[in-house]
Amino acid sequence: ENSCTVDLALYQPLYTWGKIGAALRAAEVGLKTADQQLRLFRQAAFRDVSIAFYDVLLAKELHRLAQENLAQKERHHTEARRKFEIGVATDYDLLAAEVELQNARPELIRAENSIRTSRERLRFLLGADQEELDVVGRMEPRLEQGSGFDESLRIALDKRPELADQKLRIGINQELITIANADDKPRLDLKGSAGWHQLELSNPGPTRRSDGPAWNAGVYLTFPFFDGLRSRGRTQQARSELRTSQLQEQKLRDSITLELRSAHYRLTEAAEIISALSGTVKQAERLLQMAEKGFEYGVKTRLDVDDAQTNLLRAQSNLARANRDYLSAQVNLQWAMGVAGE
Repeated sequence: ENSCTVDLALYQPLYTWGKIGAALRAAEVGLKTADQQLRLFRQAAFRDVSIAFYDVLLAKELHRLAQENLAQKERHHTEARRKFEIGVATDYDLLAAEVELQNARPELIRAENSIRTSRERLRFLLGADQEELDVVGRMEPRLEQGSGFDESLRIALDKRPELADQKLRIGINQELITIANADDKPRLDLKGSAGWHQLELSNPGPTRRSDGPAWNAGVYLTFPFFDGLRSRGRTQQARSELRTSQLQEQKLRDSITLELRSAHYRLTEAAEIISALSGTVKQAERLLQMAEKGFEYGVKTRLDVDDAQTNLLRAQSNLARANRDYLSAQVNLQWAMGVAGE
């Protein structure tokens, strides 16, 4: 006796207490979380590259100031030598000028190294292949009256990728509760098969063969009466994970609020420093010119010139750092609001 059967099977769930629908919705939401993660990485790249760009500009500005300071010390040393040669300056004056000149060189060296370091960081963030990378620009921010904290917070709670991602994860956890809760419920399934059946009888005598189509179909009810409370445990676990996700969302909201408030404070601080130093630099430049001219005619001392030059260098350096801080604070505020680069 030989038999052969070729079947095509059909299996279609009819009712599963929402388990399949919840799984499909969870998968769809999971794809959206990937989009939010991509937004987060793009915004982080925009923030880091922008700040690295401003760091290069700041390093260049400080290098320029160091060069000007060194050139100023060289002029003072030349003037002191000229006066010493004609007998109107002492060895002390010449030696003091030489010491000041030598003390100005390390700052220039540090400024040059700072440029190289900041360029390397920018090249790393950009993923650039070339060995030497440079930027061109000026740090001249325009002080603007931005949106208030309440408006910024409203935008941040709507746009921050991390918060949007966490909300999506809460949706996934809600669907997981539906999936776990359906495991101990009855379900209906449609099952069927169709094919071709062939049978041969090889008993003593002539061979008999019979073949023809064969099919069956039915609706099946499955009810897991007892599963060792496994489904109930999974449901409780899913509810616990949902509660954890909700607490993480609230924690993230508080963290965003704090980050946004700090960003507003840093922006305001940098703007106030820029406003305070804008006129001070011009006054310090004029004061230095007066001190140098007075020293040339013998009515000002070396100490007066040094004080004027120190004040000018400090004001220029502070203004350059304030400009960089203001531009960086603007980028950080955009990051805190969830709109950096968008």
